[in-house]
Amino acid sequence: MRSYFCFNRILAGVVCLLLTATLFYACSKSSTDVKTNNTNDNLTITAASDQAVANSYFDDLFAIAQEVCQDAGYNQTGRKASPTTEMTSKLGACYSYTVDNVQYDSWPKTILVSFASKCADADGRLRAGNIQITMTGYFYYTGSVITVKPLTYTVNGKSISGTQTITNTSTNSVYKYLSVISGGTVTLDTTSVGFGGSGTYTQTSGTATLGDVSDDIFTYVGTDSLVYATGKAAYITVADSSALERKLSCPYIGKGKAAVTFNSLTAIVNYGNGICDDSVTVAVGDKVKSIALPK
Repeated sequence: MRSYFCFNRILAGVVCLLLTATLFYACSKSSTDVKTNNTNDNLTITAASDQAVANSYFDDLFAIAQEVCQDAGYNQTGRKASPTTEMTSKLGACYSYTVDNVQYDSWPKTILVSFASKCADADGRLRAGNIQITMTGYFYYTGSVITVKPLTYTVNGKSISGTQTITNTSTNSVYKYLSVISGGTVTLDTTSVGFGGSGTYTQTSGTATLGDVSDDIFTYVGTDSLVYATGKAAYITVADSSALERKLSCPYIGKGKAAVTFNSLTAIVNYGNGICDDSVTVAVGDKVKSIALPK
């Protein structure tokens, strides 16, 4: 009898030890998983934040091209726009440009836009260096190709390079532009990233006043990619249902959402509901981070 009870006590002790070890392992594993998940979430949020910043610089190139072409009289055939328009003053009074072919209705044309060593616009954005714009026809005419290439170009001290090719794909009264970014690089706070992609700008307001771009509003849908020096990449999708919206009178994208996938996780970049400000939120699951877009 005594032997029987001893055996039971030993068996109970072994079972307790096994249960304790199992619980300890489970808790340790859970803690590790939580730490790994938090790290991946944070990395994805960072990638999405970097994408929002990089995208803002190339979106700005599209606006610069349209504003300069308006000032030069190359948005459509007819009289050159007044250099005192609101958009010209927003771009800044210190920029200048030269055109290689000034003959009327003669193409192609190459415009060299210079922001010198420092040129502030009305919103406080400091541009420097040069941008080359090559045109095969008027900006608003279907089939025209506008190639925008930054040359030793910086915004607020951050270097931007690459090529943006804008093709006018308009039909009837709907003004659309296919934008393809190739070989893009952007300097962020601590590193440089590659950037590229393809998307469509659609003009949703201002078509009745093509001679004045200050009331123009565009939406953007497409796919982009951001690549770090390590080779890690983030892939971006902007769907029709959440198209990004940019008013040319505002320096920021003010509406829409982008889905950014990194390390098999997807973050949602929310640009807001149409208010002109630099505020953007990035969310992965229940984690939300607010960032400010560069001027």
